[in-house]
Amino acid sequence: MLKHEDPDVSIIIVNHNNRTYLLQTLESLFQDPDASKCEMIVVDNASDDDSVEAVRRNFPAVKVISLSENAGYAKANNRGVEKASGRNLFFLNNDTNVPAGAIGKLLDIKRNHPYFGIVAPLINNSDGSFQLSWGKDLHLHTEVFLKFVAEKWHRWRYKRKKGRMNRNVEWVSGACFVIDRSLYKQVGGFDEKFFLYVEDADLGKRIRRLGHKIHLTSEVRIIHHLGQSVAKMQGRALLEAKRSQLYYYGKHNTRWELIVLRRYLLLRFGLKRWLSRKNETKEICARIMNMIREFCREDPA
Repeated sequence: MLKHEDPDVSIIIVNHNNRTYLLQTLESLFQDPDASKCEMIVVDNASDDDSVEAVRRNFPAVKVISLSENAGYAKANNRGVEKASGRNLFFLNNDTNVPAGAIGKLLDIKRNHPYFGIVAPLINNSDGSFQLSWGKDLHLHTEVFLKFVAEKWHRWRYKRKKGRMNRNVEWVSGACFVIDRSLYKQVGGFDEKFFLYVEDADLGKRIRRLGHKIHLTSEVRIIHHLGQSVAKMQGRALLEAKRSQLYYYGKHNTRWELIVLRRYLLLRFGLKRWLSRKNETKEICARIMNMIREFCREDPA
């Protein structure tokens, strides 16, 4: 539990057209006795579903930052940090449920292990089942493992270990984690060139370069209603995921890995476009392929 002498906390939640789940997330936070010691900030990415008004009406203690356009996840979080006063930053998705005591427990772990740059909880799905929320640095071989093997492998280990999975990892999901504000600023925060996805893997890599550990603890577990935050923008979410993947490879990986990734994505979405009978799928695939070609022109390899 938090004590009066503990550092203060700013909880930052980015939202875009997800009013129902956002209100549920805030409701779960306010059931925590430590909530009164936390600063809560919602950064709204130009929602048109009454999200801003609903938060102000139901949770007047929450600070709301209303952006005029959808600035993306990374930039919106950075705008929240600019207005935050807490010495600890608690980043949280808008489709989560946080049990009472979770905030204080995560801070206790971080305080007792000063070499932990980030502390994150274990994450469960809506039905309480295991949800993979961490991984290795992104390379071609690790992404193959992440896509086809990791979920099943770690779910088996989760059951075998009865949920006890404390470990240091290379990155954790941006759905929920705690970090010192000073460290966050030292590494420059989230890279705003990531609109959506992969910004958490990039942040983890930069923090580890400074010698800090990223710790996943099963002593705290939260519920994440996976996908709800992007449910209304699936087409754009997929495009931005591929754009972020390409940017990450160009930033951190070798040139040949970037070339292989680009050619694989062009082949994959070209084939998908050709085989699909749905005009919507064809259009999304065409947009992704055009984005990849534009990326090639901007960064030829």
